[in-house]
Amino acid sequence: MHRGVVAVMLWCLAARSARADDGYLTRLAGTVRARLGDAAAAHVTRLVLPVPVKVVWSPQRLGSIDVGAPVAAVAAADLDGDGKAELYLVTSREVIAVAIAGQVRALDRVAFGGEPAVPASRDAVGTATVDGNAVIASVSAWAGELRVEWRQGKLTGRHGADRFLVCGERWQLAPGRNYFRRARATLFGGRCRGDLIDATGAPLHIRSELSTAGVLEVAVERCPAGAAGCQPWATYQIKDVGAAFEIADIDRDGTPEVIASHAVEPGDADAIRVIPLGSPGGKAAHKKSFNGGVAGIAVADIDGNGVPHVIALVRLAGATRVDVWRLN
Repeated sequence: MHRGVVAVMLWCLAARSARADDGYLTRLAGTVRARLGDAAAAHVTRLVLPVPVKVVWSPQRLGSIDVGAPVAAVAAADLDGDGKAELYLVTSREVIAVAIAGQVRALDRVAFGGEPAVPASRDAVGTATVDGNAVIASVSAWAGELRVEWRQGKLTGRHGADRFLVCGERWQLAPGRNYFRRARATLFGGRCRGDLIDATGAPLHIRSELSTAGVLEVAVERCPAGAAGCQPWATYQIKDVGAAFEIADIDRDGTPEVIASHAVEPGDADAIRVIPLGSPGGKAAHKKSFNGGVAGIAVADIDGNGVPHVIALVRLAGATRVDVWRLN
């Protein structure tokens, strides 16, 4: 039952308290609160102790797709409910849902609209955040965000707030620039994870921010059971990081990895490094070089076997066609 309806019912019952038994109303209110608590608990994401898996790095080009405009951001999620994640590509014009299990193909697309951004940034800058059964997308060409979800087999979009949703906050580009201005810092972007867990069973909260100098700052909080909240645990600094990066636990051993491109010009020859947090000297566990630039990185289970895969979008300078690679 909706909380608003419950609240009205309780108010009405309380208004009749002069003619009703106060003990009964008290018991009723307690029962309603208990059931609301049970319903809320049922929707809390339950973290599972990680079980290590062996990762076989065997890069494979899955296919390519022409999206008609520069790719500004990418997210991966199973929003259509088939058990296999699809990609959501944010371009300067639209959001495109792309299937990558089997043949790479566009499933559907929905266009941005509303007011164009003034002034527009020099390069296309975008964000894509998975929010339940939707992807919230923003791009520097348009003033408002686009909430994208599937309804009756069709990809739909609903326009919303302005600015960019990053780590639960609203970031704003510096006027006409391709970076965000935050306090005294200038940033290319940020990533946060609150759904990872370490090898001891403690949930982790991870926040990473990429400076315009190509330095990725990663802060980790650990939230052990019985503690009064989360506690700062460790900080890391990784250099020469490009605008495409992600945080994940690929081998599910409780130690997250940074999956990052290099800080190169868009379209130039690039590479992806997979760096476990705390790795001595930032040594990569895997590195894959490409002739083109890395336009986006996502991590998702694309075949329904429960193992996360690193997905990379690669394109040549000025090209609107992107190659889709699976690295493991």
